[in-house]
Amino acid sequence: MNVTTVSIRKFVLSLFFCLGAITCLQAQEFRFTTTVSSDRVALDEPFQIQFMLENAPNVTSFSPPAFNDFEILQGPSQMQGQSIMNGRRSEYIALIYVIQARKVGNFTLPGATARSDGKVIRSNPVTIEVVKSNTARGSQSQSQAGPQGGYPPSRAQRQSSQSDDMEAVLKNGEDVNEKLRKNIFVKVDVDKTTLYEGEQLTATYKLYTRLPTNSSVTKVPAFKGFSAKDIELPNPPQASEEVINGARFRVFTIRKTLLFPLQSGTLELDPVEVDNHVKLVKLVKNNNKRQRDPFADIFNDPAFRDPFDDPFFDDFFNRPEVSYEDVPYKIQTAPVRVTVKPLPVDNRPASFAGAVGKFNMTAAIDKNNLTTDDALTLKVVISGQGNVNLLNGPKVDVPAGFEKYDPKVTDNIEKNSNPLSGTRQFEYVLMPQEAGDQVIPPVEFSYFDPASNTYKSVRSAAFTVHVAPGKQTKREKEDFSVNKNTITSNYTGVLNWVKQGRFLLVSPLFYILLLLPVIALIAAIIFYRRKNYQQNNAAFLKHRYANKVALKRLELAARYLKEGKDKAFYEETSRAIWGYLSNKLHVPFADLSKQLIQDKLTQQQVDEQYTAKLFTLLDDCEMALYTPMHNNDKMQDTYRQAVEVISHLEDELQRAKTVA
Repeated sequence: MNVTTVSIRKFVLSLFFCLGAITCLQAQEFRFTTTVSSDRVALDEPFQIQFMLENAPNVTSFSPPAFNDFEILQGPSQMQGQSIMNGRRSEYIALIYVIQARKVGNFTLPGATARSDGKVIRSNPVTIEVVKSNTARGSQSQSQAGPQGGYPPSRAQRQSSQSDDMEAVLKNGEDVNEKLRKNIFVKVDVDKTTLYEGEQLTATYKLYTRLPTNSSVTKVPAFKGFSAKDIELPNPPQASEEVINGARFRVFTIRKTLLFPLQSGTLELDPVEVDNHVKLVKLVKNNNKRQRDPFADIFNDPAFRDPFDDPFFDDFFNRPEVSYEDVPYKIQTAPVRVTVKPLPVDNRPASFAGAVGKFNMTAAIDKNNLTTDDALTLKVVISGQGNVNLLNGPKVDVPAGFEKYDPKVTDNIEKNSNPLSGTRQFEYVLMPQEAGDQVIPPVEFSYFDPASNTYKSVRSAAFTVHVAPGKQTKREKEDFSVNKNTITSNYTGVLNWVKQGRFLLVSPLFYILLLLPVIALIAAIIFYRRKNYQQNNAAFLKHRYANKVALKRLELAARYLKEGKDKAFYEETSRAIWGYLSNKLHVPFADLSKQLIQDKLTQQQVDEQYTAKLFTLLDDCEMALYTPMHNNDKMQDTYRQAVEVISHLEDELQRAKTVA
């Protein structure tokens, strides 16, 4: 089972050519990693090692490490693609080898090297433990059960998985559309189709393919009638395998979302649309050479082929009977309807506020003794599984001697938990108004358990609080009884601080005071006339100050940008742009549409490049709202574009007004 150096060199040369064509990647993060299917293998167990270049610009060379203590059974094989997950675009190239250890021991494989954008980069090293065959069966079965398992140790199973790659060959007379329909599709899996209002529904969108394809999600669902929370997925997506009707498919999970219905009735999950560019191999007739399958040799066992007859190398450079065709293919999920039942009305507790799942509650106060100058904090913590992100605070009844304020809410949701799990904490601040012993009634929290179809309640104990008088006590009532308050006697003479002067009519102050009512009347008339003018000319004023109002809203968006609140940032940016267009073009906000805006701007003779930038900015904001993510660089770029677009439109509209 030896593979000669000449064969490896020919593979590497062909890979250089392919890698050099991948330039100018639009990526968020560059990574060069080495992974193995299992870090503990048996002596006679083949396993896979993969070198992944993610978002690498201008790759011109690649060099694998020296496999001194291992035997190469297959490879290198190349896999490349791109994806858009949670609004982030990623492109990757994977080079894969199937190798087998020559002896028992611990071995460290150094990282591979590549040249990207003129710089030499290196992937991480990996350590592999090789054990004897009879001691590694347990770990072997475990590794194959995981998501990176499935690399069969036997030659028959290896040939079975490799036969799927032959689907990329388009035979003479074969229908392209039928081939695509059978070998690539997307669907949504839901864990239930009937549930209660507020109960969790898990929707998983998967791409199934047996063909080499570059795929990108072009339309994401809006989930109308649901509260949605996405689960973070690996980027780039990791492939698993499923057998459908006897055919083995590679499966990519493109989105996984936890949904909580907000209303009862029949709700429909919006479809996901995926654009694919499928690379097919076509066989072209050639009289000089016999027709044969271009991949017949590359997937055969290396021990039974001529090392100088490298089919990949020949197909790429010297095989005139083979041509490649890049076929665009758009697919979408079938509609999925779920039935949402209303929560039962019978036996519903008075303390129920919409919680659905399985929860626990604890309540505690931070002090039992305080004065009227202090504040008391009642902390209520609700934890469990269910619609944690939608929980309302329990009703807290306090005695008349306390003043209650709105609670502070703090969430601690477990990342990527399914079902959704975590805690929501409510902190109520209670301010005592009177001294004495006070009793705070128990706090009660109720939820609906869909597993048992019953309501359940959790109740805390009552809290006894001793309130002592503080320094800022209430003033006692004044006593006006006899001899308690003395009234001073009246003095009829002229006091020494009274100034005796000239008569009032000859004083300038008299005439100034006489003019004050006239001045006040004139000011009132001017004020009401201005107010009537503003009310009657509201549309004119909105048009005049549209630019200032939009920039004021963008200042609020900038504050959200600094605080890292991405959803609030994009919402405020979108409001600023749409509000500016509504006021500037004299169009009611409810009647705004992209087509109407385009017609209005065309009438105003606005340059088309500014119109295109405007619609691109609006599309980016809408996409960011439906695909939550946190990318500070992207948000800063969106803010800059919003300021530029509004400023340019203001200049263009002013110019059009001047020309008219």
